Amino acid sequence: MQISLIMLLGVLLILSVCIQLYSDDRQRALDFVSSDSTFERVSSLIAILGDTPSNLHNDIISASQGRGFYLSLGAKPVIESAVESPLTLKLKGFIPDAQFKDIRVVASSLKHNYKERDIRRQQEKQDRLQEETDNSKKQEKYDRIKRTRYNVKLTGSIQLADHSWLNFSSAIDEQADNLPLQTVLLIIISTILILSTMAWTVKRALKPIEILAIVAKKVGNERYFNNIPEVGPSEVLPAISAFNQMQTNLSDFIDDRDKMLATISHDLRTPITSLRLRLEFIEASEDKSRMLETVNQMEKMLKATLDFAKDDAQKENKQDLELVSLMSTICDEYRDRGIDIQLKSAEKLIFRLWPTAFRRVIENLINNSIAYGKDEQGEVHITVAMRKHVGNLILSISDTGSGIEESLFEEVIKPFVRLDKARDTQDSSVGLGLAISHSIIQAHAGRISFSNLKTGGLKVEITLPTT
Repeated sequence: MQISLIMLLGVLLILSVCIQLYSDDRQRALDFVSSDSTFERVSSLIAILGDTPSNLHNDIISASQGRGFYLSLGAKPVIESAVESPLTLKLKGFIPDAQFKDIRVVASSLKHNYKERDIRRQQEKQDRLQEETDNSKKQEKYDRIKRTRYNVKLTGSIQLADHSWLNFSSAIDEQADNLPLQTVLLIIISTILILSTMAWTVKRALKPIEILAIVAKKVGNERYFNNIPEVGPSEVLPAISAFNQMQTNLSDFIDDRDKMLATISHDLRTPITSLRLRLEFIEASEDKSRMLETVNQMEKMLKATLDFAKDDAQKENKQDLELVSLMSTICDEYRDRGIDIQLKSAEKLIFRLWPTAFRRVIENLINNSIAYGKDEQGEVHITVAMRKHVGNLILSISDTGSGIEESLFEEVIKPFVRLDKARDTQDSSVGLGLAISHSIIQAHAGRISFSNLKTGGLKVEITLPTT
């Protein structure tokens, strides 16, 4: 989204600059064409006036006027003071010196609200100075012409050889100053097409990043290792290549760890089994009982350690589970054993989980509550609650025991940590129960937290995101 916004702002900025440059160049071209055309017409008119009798001058001027080009002949100039401007010098180049006594030219650009008033004042001033009666006909034609909306560009006065003044005003239709509607529509359509093409190109170029994010999420949540095709822009290829290499290294590390654990399991179980057999041939005594108990403890610790290290969640595929049915089955099994356990869930909840691993977590936590969640009367009351919140699964298991000190919440999930009245599972003598549960929840990209209830007891809450 940010990249698209930056692209849009950049295109709009470039477009606005280009339109401004185009408009300025167009305006300069119009001004140039207007001035040259006006000077050529004026110089031609002066030449004609010089070759015709004076009684025909007013008719010639009246006939020479046109849309955007106004003329008058009088005894006074419209421009009262002499003006030595570049336009004046330019007009002098069009007219031989013998045909004029003085030239005064100014350029102006008037707003529409004032142009008719100013032109009318100029014409009224000329009318008062007119000596010829035929000027009234010219004025009528001039009034009809000036009703059109114009932007006045040039105004000039030229004193002819007979000392009369030829006054002229040249204008361009103000609509010509504006960009044509066709040009504006073409610019808009071109901009839309360019932006659409750029958006499609960027989206396609960033597609490998989207795939990278999806695969990274699967690696974190499902231990899914599958190399991404190394295709895409050259700027993205190093990241994809590094990610694929990371997946390969991580997969090899897990395989090597499993092989090592299998070897350790075999090597350790063999001497423990041999030790148990040797103990069987020893006469019954208190020392023999203690040694057998120690051997049993060693076997239990070995099994719990291997379960924790192997992480059984990696050995099965995720499935869409209807959790209310699963939890109802688990609670019914505990009720059959005489455990007071209640399930609270008001809706159907379907989440993608590892079935065996998730069931193991729930059973570990329930067993932990059974072992250490007794109230003052020695009874156990367990409540399992589930709900969906902002797309996440919130599952809590509460008991009526004495709880855990808040300072120890982070300690109980560490391997081999055993606390007085701590919440462990059936492997409580090892201290791996909650550590295994915490590891499985993390593999689901979730989290596990603890809190003490105000009414007494411990509440374990599991939060799992939608995958």
